[in-house]
Amino acid sequence: MTPIMHPSSFFIDPRRSIRIAASLFVFFVSAIVLFGWTVGSSVLTRLHPDLPVMVPNTAACLLMMAVVLAFCGLERPTLRCRIATAIAGGLTFLIGSLTFAEYLFDAGLGIDGILLRSAQSVVYETNPGRMAPHTALAMMTAGPAIAFLCRKKRLGQLSEIFAILTLAIAFSALLGHIFGAQAFQGLSKANGMALHTAVSLAVLSAGLLVANPRSLIIGLFFSKTLGGAAARRLLPVAVLVPTVIGFLEIRGNEWEWFNVGFGTAGGTLISTVLLVSFIIYFARMVHRADISRRSAERAMAEKEELYRTLVDHGMGLICTHDIDGRVISVNPAALRTLGFRQEEIVGRSIGKMLEPELRPHFDAYLREINNAGIAEGYIRLRTREGRPITFRYHNILITDGRTGKYVLGHAQDVTELLEAQAKLRTLSLTDDLTKLYNRRGFLEHANQQLRLESHSGTARGLTLMFADMDGLKAINDIYGHEAGSEAIAALAGIFKAAVRGADIVARWGGDEFVVLAIGSPEENSEKLVTRIEDAIEEYNRTSGKPYEIACSIGISAVEVTSPEAFEAFLHEADLRMYEEKKRKKGVLALAGITPEGSAIHLSHR
Repeated sequence: MTPIMHPSSFFIDPRRSIRIAASLFVFFVSAIVLFGWTVGSSVLTRLHPDLPVMVPNTAACLLMMAVVLAFCGLERPTLRCRIATAIAGGLTFLIGSLTFAEYLFDAGLGIDGILLRSAQSVVYETNPGRMAPHTALAMMTAGPAIAFLCRKKRLGQLSEIFAILTLAIAFSALLGHIFGAQAFQGLSKANGMALHTAVSLAVLSAGLLVANPRSLIIGLFFSKTLGGAAARRLLPVAVLVPTVIGFLEIRGNEWEWFNVGFGTAGGTLISTVLLVSFIIYFARMVHRADISRRSAERAMAEKEELYRTLVDHGMGLICTHDIDGRVISVNPAALRTLGFRQEEIVGRSIGKMLEPELRPHFDAYLREINNAGIAEGYIRLRTREGRPITFRYHNILITDGRTGKYVLGHAQDVTELLEAQAKLRTLSLTDDLTKLYNRRGFLEHANQQLRLESHSGTARGLTLMFADMDGLKAINDIYGHEAGSEAIAALAGIFKAAVRGADIVARWGGDEFVVLAIGSPEENSEKLVTRIEDAIEEYNRTSGKPYEIACSIGISAVEVTSPEAFEAFLHEADLRMYEEKKRKKGVLALAGITPEGSAIHLSHR
């Protein structure tokens, strides 16, 4: 489906406008000439009795090339356009070659009157209906120019070369008409290139150049560079000034307005004045452009200096690396932080600065930045001394037409921040007095262990122990709260020493403790109680304190089903502990012994 173009697009794209205008001009001129041959009008075929005639073959070739130029001068031509240009160019070249061969070998091949027999009615031409040799030569160059118009790079450049040759032939014929030089038009006045043929060929050649997307000359002519501005201003002057002045010299002499010497001197003076004026004009234009360029360069240099100052004195890590992770540039702050010299960093892969176990993550980062164009996260590098530093980075992928793709990275050293956050987290999960986990810390680590236990491959069994210190109120009342805190800390130390490294022990609150032991519940219960009992006895014997510590314990085997079930086991162990405490108080009361000196008692579920 052909896209609908807005009418204003005809004027927005100057190359398209020129191409269409050139094809329309040549189309109407050649169509009018063919119509003139049909009706027998010499005014339409030769314009003036003293001028050469445009023969039907010439008009037909021009008409065919104009139609193809109008529809096939595209940036991305279709297959149909390629076929059309090949056919039109081939036929034009064939007709021109056969006609030129007729002149070369002085033979008639019968192609001169194929289209319209009325061409034979012209009585004074040496070869009726035959195009002039200059015209035939122009058709031999115009054919390849239009045949290669929609082709690839090298053939497209050939199209430009043949179009320039056609333009040169047409312009030489125009000069022959302007200055009366018969040799520039043809072999004789009868078979010279017609004036409207020369104009049509010149316009067609210009259209072919403009329609060629690979034309170097037209690309320069329409460019926004200083060279393009010079071409647009000087080329018309170079063509028109000598032509107009030469025409005035010859016609002034023919019409006896002045003699040859005066005409030559006047033409030289006018040429000199005009050329000097244009040179001065162009020099001023170049001068202004140069001043503007230098001003822009100074502004850019100032911005680059400001940017470099920011980069060099910034505290963050700023670097660039290629799409494979090799460092291209790095700022001084990063070098100071990492302890390396620039030559030790540039060209080195960032992945090699990571620990081996982190390198797969760097490969994933490269895939992300190349696919998404942006990546952020954390990366841990090691300094020259081997000290790990964690950076938080925010990197973007840059596409540069000159240097290709690279990554601009900015990162901040967040090592101290992360350490502070870790300390805050530890404090939020740790009891300040006993240095054990608090309730929040216990629940978080216990839930992690429960998730491990839920997988049969890692299940080892869990035992939950709840303990409450006996006689803490009496210690506080008799010896003070500081002694009570010492007693709590001492019991916490006993629990910590009694459990294994994998077990989780915490101060539940006040004088209550909780332990989640990993392993067989039956084995854990006996061994854990024995270790705690021995440790308490050893402490009471060696502490030198005026009081003894004791506790009541409730134990429950944990069956992992869900977090809600674990809460139930916590509650069950708590109840067992209080049952043991009540039983213990009752036994001691019957024996007349105070709870402060009691031994440890155990209740199993």
